[in-house]
Amino acid sequence: MKNILAYALLFITLFLNCKPKKSQSVLNKAYYENFENSRHERDQRRVKYLELCGLFKLDTKGTSFGLDSKRMVTTYKDDIKHKIGIFQWDGNTFTFESFNEVSVLNESNDEVQHQSLTLDSLGDSKVLYYKNLKWRIITRSGSLYLRVWDKENPAIQAFKSFAVFEPNSSFIFDADFKYFKTSKSELVTSKLGVDDVAKFIGKVQFIYKENTYTLDVGDMGWIMVGDATNGEETYGSGRYIYMVMPETDGKVHLDFNYLYNPPCSYSEFTTCLLPPLQNRLPFRIEAGELIEHKNLNE
Repeated sequence: MKNILAYALLFITLFLNCKPKKSQSVLNKAYYENFENSRHERDQRRVKYLELCGLFKLDTKGTSFGLDSKRMVTTYKDDIKHKIGIFQWDGNTFTFESFNEVSVLNESNDEVQHQSLTLDSLGDSKVLYYKNLKWRIITRSGSLYLRVWDKENPAIQAFKSFAVFEPNSSFIFDADFKYFKTSKSELVTSKLGVDDVAKFIGKVQFIYKENTYTLDVGDMGWIMVGDATNGEETYGSGRYIYMVMPETDGKVHLDFNYLYNPPCSYSEFTTCLLPPLQNRLPFRIEAGELIEHKNLNE
């Protein structure tokens, strides 16, 4: 009897010692340091979106371009107080023509009066510059838009990062990834209010509270995720995350603590894609970025 009790105690001890302890083994000092470094690097990358100061659908009848009385970029003729130029459509491409008194530069820093804005394979034109502004034509949902940046945009200094949930080991998963035989394209909703094409190359599967869930994954491990916190603590249209991709089907590390807000959560001039139905999870992911801005005292 004593031997049986001894074996039983030994088994229980071994079982408890072998059971994963995520909160202790994963959320250590190194994890928190990497987590904070990632937040800082992400905020630095956000500058290119914070510089955005205009997004205008181009008119094939001609689109004027300039600054209004508050020095804000506009394409409304009646509002333009300082003319920069005009976009003209020749039936195939847009040509930008600057006004005589305006010095517009191309990517080679040469002054240009007329510039044909042909589109590359991504549907983007080359960039033009005027003082602290730069602009190009982009293609979204088959339509052409003028996108404008201002390197002195006040939004850059005004943005102070987002608050986050405290890192939670319950939202770190050893998941399974499987590539699709061929990538699939799907129409998903965008910030513009029209559907746009998203490409998915595989799916990731994980278990949470004994239930199995899957998410479609895009190029380079990019995932759009919706969950039950959206519209309350987190951005209403969902969040994004990147996952390190395996060369072949297999195990992957999925850490929702790294969920981040898309550019459309802090810039009105972006064209974000929103999570498709199959990527909207029915439970609360209390991890990653909140919609509230970071406390300045942190």
